[in-house]
Amino acid sequence: MRNIVSILVLLLVITSCGLPKFQVEKAISLDLKKEESTFYSFSVVIYDLKNKQYFFYNDSIVNLPFTPASTFKIPNTLIGLESNILKDSTTKLNLGALDDPTLKFAFQHSIVPYYQELAKQIGEKNMQSYLKQFHYGNALATPELTTFWLTGDLRISALEQIEFLNKIEKRHLGLRPETYETLMDIFQERREGNIKLYGKTGWGVQDGQDIGWFVGFAEHYSDRYLFATVMTSPEEAYGKFDFGTKRISLTQAAFQQLIYR
Repeated sequence: MRNIVSILVLLLVITSCGLPKFQVEKAISLDLKKEESTFYSFSVVIYDLKNKQYFFYNDSIVNLPFTPASTFKIPNTLIGLESNILKDSTTKLNLGALDDPTLKFAFQHSIVPYYQELAKQIGEKNMQSYLKQFHYGNALATPELTTFWLTGDLRISALEQIEFLNKIEKRHLGLRPETYETLMDIFQERREGNIKLYGKTGWGVQDGQDIGWFVGFAEHYSDRYLFATVMTSPEEAYGKFDFGTKRISLTQAAFQQLIYR
């Protein structure tokens, strides 16, 4: 197995715009071989904020760039709030529906038209500016403003997802306090025993593969973690397993091993 410690240090000690270094003191491998399948490949990365340690499974794809799909709703929400288009978790956008969804509902249920309308109101120039400010993946909002995170050029790796979540956790994105607070308020909570997961899923298609994400924050009593799970599955495997729930169950399995190792 490649030396993931050197990979992590190379990526995460590089800083810009005066942001503090993201410290990684140790990387520990998790054994999730029993979760493997011929239908998919996956990687899980967990960052222990208190001890500055990484826990991971399968470092072969953690640094590969993938479409963020609906995990882009995290930065899109921050940009919408900071631009005063979104006021709070109850904000509705006019989608022409009889009962337009609130921000919280649209985030938790991945309502694509809501976030496409939000992107239109943000505008191409502001969207591109914020992506560069955030150093979000390759920061490409091309070619189309309403689809660049779904079928466009935007790419991000699992390690970059963790790096971005850490900036949110530490409030290092240069945003107003209420912007961070509203974002954290709209995450859906999932419990696995004493572990609380606050995550966002994503499902996209890239290079003949389904790309699945589950990224976010976790709590176990007073300990807090960041996590990013990415899975890839050939399109011919579609329907042969529950792609939607597998991303979450893989993450839960990783945390169970981490906590009770």
